[in-house]
Amino acid sequence: MANYYFGGPLEIPLEKAKTLVTEEVKNSIEVNLKVQVEVKDDSVVLTPMQDANPDSVIKARQIIQALALGFSRDDALELLNDDKYLDVVDLSDYIGKDKENHLSRIKAIIIGEGGKVKRNLEELTETKIAVKDKAVGIIGNYDNVRAVRDAIVMLINGRQHSTVYRWLQRWKRDLNLRRIEGNF
Repeated sequence: MANYYFGGPLEIPLEKAKTLVTEEVKNSIEVNLKVQVEVKDDSVVLTPMQDANPDSVIKARQIIQALALGFSRDDALELLNDDKYLDVVDLSDYIGKDKENHLSRIKAIIIGEGGKVKRNLEELTETKIAVKDKAVGIIGNYDNVRAVRDAIVMLINGRQHSTVYRWLQRWKRDLNLRRIEGNF
């Protein structure tokens, strides 16, 4: 029945698959999500087991994708929680084709000197962020991930870091007020 929902196994191309998907990660996915994980040299095959939930393959795929983006094993496995998910900002959507150094500049703006900007974004939004190649991965709950995504886009579009930090502080204050008032 599970294969009916998913159309069979899902193969995910992944460089260094055997070093990224450890036995612990494989076992965690199989036990918690009921998705069989087959690790090949350059890919990972996910096959839903008979009693798998329809969202299980999606969650398993997100865990594999998080590892590929450079998240730690522990951060990637946070995605086993129903309230956590992965969002990816594709930086190539924001790069001009005629600018070679544009990607490096954007990544430097997001990471900051010594990782300070990335760390501040993570602390303000209670998320985890990984920057790799042409992508920024974000793990957290939905509202927080959406806020940090908006903040990253603001930085890419030229907003000052201080402006983005103030915006996030206001967002967090408003979120806390909504929680206190019970509107959340």
